[in-house]
Amino acid sequence: MVSVMIVENSAKPWVSIKRLLSSINFDVVYETGNGYEAIEKFKVINPDLLLLDLVLSKGDGKSVLKEIKKNYPNSKIIIITLQSDKNLIDECYTLGAQACFTIPYKMKDFVKFVTKLCDSSKTTNELTPIIFD
Repeated sequence: MVSVMIVENSAKPWVSIKRLLSSINFDVVYETGNGYEAIEKFKVINPDLLLLDLVLSKGDGKSVLKEIKKNYPNSKIIIITLQSDKNLIDECYTLGAQACFTIPYKMKDFVKFVTKLCDSSKTTNELTPIIFD
């Protein structure tokens, strides 16, 4: 089972994602809206996948992405956000995000990407970063 950590300020948009993840045998092991807490918990939990929003209650998603990628360069991180600023999204890729999904997006694209990303036979280098909007 793939372990997933969700870092999001608002729980409502993630309800459908959590159900979807559960249906494809992914396990949400931790959720928080606090960027500082996310960094500390990531060290302990070391999830297979991190789903990260850019707007958080404490700290910001870009800083979380930067810190986690600095300490865990092989971590798999997907940005899911309402932010559509191309420069900001490009910066997330530069910092190491594997994908950026701008809300709204197609769930089938999300499922296809996370399944491929978390396939243990693939490395993150085999996947091309992509923006889904």
